[in-house]
Amino acid sequence: MNKEYSAIFDLSKQNNMRDFFLNILTPHGTTTAYHKNNIICLDIVKSLYIIVAGEVQISLSEENGDEQLIYTLSPGEILGEFEIFSDISENYTLHFITDSKICKLTKEQVDRILLKNPNYYSYFIHSMSRKYHLALFQLSFNKFYINEERVLEFLIRIAISRNPHKENDVEIYGYTHENIGNTLNISRIGITNILKKLQDKKLIIIKRKLITVLSISQLKNYRKSIQKK
Repeated sequence: MNKEYSAIFDLSKQNNMRDFFLNILTPHGTTTAYHKNNIICLDIVKSLYIIVAGEVQISLSEENGDEQLIYTLSPGEILGEFEIFSDISENYTLHFITDSKICKLTKEQVDRILLKNPNYYSYFIHSMSRKYHLALFQLSFNKFYINEERVLEFLIRIAISRNPHKENDVEIYGYTHENIGNTLNISRIGITNILKKLQDKKLIIIKRKLITVLSISQLKNYRKSIQKK
């Protein structure tokens, strides 16, 4: 499962998908603004949510307060596509990393749009396929990667997805060490030690909830150098 993120996620297709949801679907819905650091819980089954602005972390939560971060959504990405097509509800916790805007469309609105334009299904399929492969990445972290390699792959993936055209000084904000640990199933102390090591090697700079990747290519090269055989 040692694959490059860019080999699986086609940037052109992702940009087309984001453009579709932002420019074609968003005008049909109702947009609401949320402040940075807000946290809300959503029971989703008959609505589609489009991230119009900002960044939102999506987690699954247990009654005891434990959370598992599953992905971070950026403008043009959606939440609820699995639920509206399966009619199976799911509860998510949304953490707003920045001031954000989310557009909501009902299942009935989406159904009417798709009935008139069945070619639009391809954008939903792409979103669902992308999340499926992200889930495979997550599973592979736990099975095939040593802890340091898992952290490196996580940083590379987030850096590329946030700034696909930028190579140096890519900022990754909004993630605490506990956040990353919950995502990768590594202890908070383990995450802290690995990030400190990467900083000592001058691959990243850490400042509170901000991680700056100094060079994506250097991070990739270091990952290859420690790759489990």
